[in-house]
Amino acid sequence: MDRSTLGHNLRPLERDGLVALAESDADRHWKHVTLTGKGRAKCARAYSLWREAQERFEKRFGESSAADLRDVLLSITADTALASSASAESTES
Repeated sequence: MDRSTLGHNLRPLERDGLVALAESDADRHWKHVTLTGKGRAKCARAYSLWREAQERFEKRFGESSAADLRDVLLSITADTALASSASAESTES
């Protein structure tokens, strides 16, 4: 992700007090991004909600089907040829 995209994505998080940005002592072009206490609390809540959603999904479709779906999704994300073709398609549109 380039710097400007990262900056655009981090600004609202910084504005809302979820992350803090600090310039690096080593290189003024670098910034250190850290979660604030509020950001850590938000992450913990999000993780809790994510876990609940995973449990509901497994209960509805079964552990085996959920595991199969995760395996398929992981194989898609690990497929570099597929990732490069998807990236090329997104830049063409």
